Amino acid sequence: MKFIDLTELTHYMSPKSRLFWQSEADIVPVANVKFATTSPNLVLVPGDKAMTLSQLTTRLQDMSPETQLFSPDAQPIFGFHLQLTSAEPEIILK
Repeated sequence: MKFIDLTELTHYMSPKSRLFWQSEADIVPVANVKFATTSPNLVLVPGDKAMTLSQLTTRLQDMSPETQLFSPDAQPIFGFHLQLTSAEPEIILK
């Protein structure tokens, strides 16, 4: 998924929405992003506490809109779904 696509699709969502990544078996918090080792793209970094949509967009504001997002296991992110069980929707990238 390109960063611009994520930005456009989440434009009207709460900036407090937390980001998660869904592997085949688990949903884990996205705590940070880092550069991929072989390209200018970004890899999601799991952690204990999920970053907010606002934190992600602030950190990536100087990145090219064409920057691709990859999962922690270096697979492309193709989309997301929302989990609406808390006050702020959670964004589950997959």
